[in-house]
Amino acid sequence: MKSTRLMIAGTAVALLPLVGLAQSPDQRTQPSQPSQQGATFESLDVNSDGKISKAEAAANENVNAQFSRYDQNGDGFIERAEVNSANTTQPASPQ
Repeated sequence: MKSTRLMIAGTAVALLPLVGLAQSPDQRTQPSQPSQQGATFESLDVNSDGKISKAEAAANENVNAQFSRYDQNGDGFIERAEVNSANTTQPASPQ
């Protein structure tokens, strides 16, 4: 029971860096003062092409560190659907 709680808490902490990516545009941080923790998808997608490249992700160390986790299809870009999927996927529970 205790290990399950710790796993859930650890998972929640691991997902915090990209919670801001799913925010709506009106909640994004100002480009002049980007936040490492609360970066939004729009603030990282500097060329507004609807996806975050590895170079764009480098602006946020948390996103950069977890880039491969969010790039679920392995095409070298993080798309909003991949962020939403990664943030809602529950880890497998130990049996």
